[in-house]
Amino acid sequence: MPEEPGAPFAAYIGGMLDEKREGYSRLTLTTGPQHADRNGQVHPGVLTSIMDSVIGIGLSRLRAGEPRETYRPHATIEMSSSFYAQAEIGDALVFEGRVVRMGHGVAFGEVETRRASDDEVIARARLAFVVPGGSA
Repeated sequence: MPEEPGAPFAAYIGGMLDEKREGYSRLTLTTGPQHADRNGQVHPGVLTSIMDSVIGIGLSRLRAGEPRETYRPHATIEMSSSFYAQAEIGDALVFEGRVVRMGHGVAFGEVETRRASDDEVIARARLAFVVPGGSA
């Protein structure tokens, strides 16, 4: 059963967590009028915000074993997004992302966003996160 993602902004937008495990998470978002741009379609910023959160959640699970007293939050340092189709108001969107590499102080992830009704790819993103004190 979907739950709030634990990422406050993703929850505020309406993202619901379907699955999370080490280095991976999947969120869904059913779009509504609050997600619209001036043309009545889903604003790309909604998509990029959720795509960023998907990797952040997977990375948090990957880092779950770090000692709490030395843990410092990771942060997005780069994001490249490509949009292939327009998401419409009322679409249920599935955001699936994974951390693809964890290096010395940096992690890389990839996200794919699909429309649930027809499985069409809406967008893809590649992200890099700084991981303070992180190691390979």
